Amino acid sequence: MNNARSIEDADALELAEARRKCAEIVRNSASNFYYAFVFLPEDQRYGIEALYAFCRAGDDAADASSGNDSTGLIDRLQRRLDLCYKGMYIDDLTLSLADAVKRFKFDKQHFSDLLLGIKSDLTMRRYSTFDDLYLYCYRVASTVGLLCLKIFGCDNPQSRKYAENLGIGMQITNILRDLKEDMNRDRIYLPLVDLGKFDLSEENLFEPAQHRKLVELVRWEVERAEDFFQRADSYLQPEMLKALFPARIMGVIYRKILAKIGKTDRFDIRVELSTSEKFSVARHIFVEAFQ
Repeated sequence: MNNARSIEDADALELAEARRKCAEIVRNSASNFYYAFVFLPEDQRYGIEALYAFCRAGDDAADASSGNDSTGLIDRLQRRLDLCYKGMYIDDLTLSLADAVKRFKFDKQHFSDLLLGIKSDLTMRRYSTFDDLYLYCYRVASTVGLLCLKIFGCDNPQSRKYAENLGIGMQITNILRDLKEDMNRDRIYLPLVDLGKFDLSEENLFEPAQHRKLVELVRWEVERAEDFFQRADSYLQPEMLKALFPARIMGVIYRKILAKIGKTDRFDIRVELSTSEKFSVARHIFVEAFQ
């Protein structure tokens, strides 16, 4: 990356354009996250949009057409991240992220864990136990929450436990919401030991004759995810409510999605909240935090 430049050389217009590009990525692909970001102060919003744009690039790399393509893209993403920590950039994403790294002093280990999780999607298509899945969920979801704590200005032992558990609950919700889509890509994230508890296997998971067992399995996993949301809430302290309002918005949106998943017996339709439902959640929590 010989064309790398120092972020000190970027002028205000270049930085503004980089931030605009990251914001566009959020608007175009972060249908749930957008509502958690919308009420943030400008400085924090720039940081979280840069972080999300990086995560989006990681997801796109993991979903590339072939394993070799994906590995190369993720390795390139690592090199771009390394540049950011040196105060250097080569494009809009790295300029915006390098600026955020400088301002918020992100712990690079969380990014390293995140990239490990993204990379595991190239080779890990089954998970034997929940301990295996927990590590994956921590890497691809909890790490993002832990990075966000720096942006929110609320990084302490209690908030870290909150972020870790919230991330696990959210990622299990994602897995349950995308069961059929993931299966079509030969990925089963639910632990195989859990399938066995309901007399299911990866071969018969979506067979019509096994549908009732699949519904029971999903509802059991819904309870597990809800338990993580409740654990997260147990770490919230009154003095944290204002700073963590964006995370709380995400938590409520995902819990509502989870509740809908628990009530459906259709897994070929993606469960979502409407725009009005998401905005209502965001507005309610924001008003509650600052009243």
